[in-house]
Amino acid sequence: MMMKQLLKAKDDIRLDDFLKIKLSSLVRVPVIVIYKNQKDYPDKYVARLWDIKNKPTHYAVVKDTLEEVREAIPSGMCRMGPSSKDDPVIVETWA
Repeated sequence: MMMKQLLKAKDDIRLDDFLKIKLSSLVRVPVIVIYKNQKDYPDKYVARLWDIKNKPTHYAVVKDTLEEVREAIPSGMCRMGPSSKDDPVIVETWA
């Protein structure tokens, strides 16, 4: 999943986790992409909610470790590794 639209950290709606939110009320088909060391979040892991149609949202969880950010993802989602076409800062995707 390429980052086709640039989002700025200052515009993000930072959440503690995605566990208490009905994701389908925010996007049609929720996908969460985990990034490491984005320009706006150096030395951090960011889990950003996307819509399945390759549209990033401003909803993001920011943590210090991969384990912490994974704990913020609902248990019913499945993990996928990055594609060779993905931006190098993408760690994994959950759908």
